[in-house]
Amino acid sequence: MTALLEVRDLNTVFSSDNGDIVVVNGISFDVQAGRTLAIVGESGCGKSVTSLSIMGLLPKPHGRIARGSIKFDGRELVGAQEKLLQDLRGNGMAMIFQEPMTSLNPSFTVGEQIMEGLLRHRKINRVQAREIAIEMLKKVRIPSPEQRMDEYPHKLSGGMRQRVMIAMGMACEPKLLIADEPTTALDATIQAQILELMRTLQQETGTAIVLITHDLGVVAEIADDVVVMYAGRIVERGPVNAIFSTPQHPYTVGLLGAIPRMDVIKKRLISIEGQVPNPAQPVAGCSFAQRCPFADAQCLAELPALIGVGALHQSACFKAPLDPDRLPACALHEVAA
Repeated sequence: MTALLEVRDLNTVFSSDNGDIVVVNGISFDVQAGRTLAIVGESGCGKSVTSLSIMGLLPKPHGRIARGSIKFDGRELVGAQEKLLQDLRGNGMAMIFQEPMTSLNPSFTVGEQIMEGLLRHRKINRVQAREIAIEMLKKVRIPSPEQRMDEYPHKLSGGMRQRVMIAMGMACEPKLLIADEPTTALDATIQAQILELMRTLQQETGTAIVLITHDLGVVAEIADDVVVMYAGRIVERGPVNAIFSTPQHPYTVGLLGAIPRMDVIKKRLISIEGQVPNPAQPVAGCSFAQRCPFADAQCLAELPALIGVGALHQSACFKAPLDPDRLPACALHEVAA
């Protein structure tokens, strides 16, 4: 079955006074129609840059795709003409941006900004576009949508601006929806409603979703497949059940161990010691080696490749598959044990 989105060996770099800095380093993944892929990892690991690369929205002239292929619905996007990208953005594929205050135009009402994509991609008039925009605001649970249509972004709260961004992204029912931290500014009740809305859209239209998030609780609830990124590379990927039940990379186990759980009694949350390496100063071996309790001389000298550790499950670790009997020996793996 052909994937709706195919990313192969993607390398995204940013130019600097000291040369090119590799931010996304040789990643590959597929997204099938009607499925949700979650991309998780710490801030600075390359998640958002990956999404901007797919959408063709890298900041010019510093950001560029140095190598690789991105195919959407069979069409190559790397090197494609801007007109093709403009026709696809907002219609074939759409993105919910992470920061609504800087993504919404302060000079236009929220209604005008939602209607813009509808008028650009659908053969409808302004009256029809306004009706659809109001309906989308209702779906994302914005009160008094008719009134909010004519208000400017600065008059709305952070959570309401985020919901406007979600309405904009979903208005044209795209084949691919990239959601970059879509529920960050929302309380738990609204977050659940938004996730349910995204699921409904997916069921009705077959939309594929790429979800970028720090919230592993959201991942467990909505994702089908998971890609774990660290320092610009994919360190683990697989079905969501496999990632949560049998994580096979120490970094993934550390992320899961940092989740508060009601069924586990512990004095303090587990944390991953150390910092993400500076992309301007690449390391020779595994980028996680300096923070990993399992690291040895091989990890410090050689870069591990993604290897199969189960059905559709891969891990970039020399120690994979991890031995469950060894996990309790390390504080990072306390919860997994």
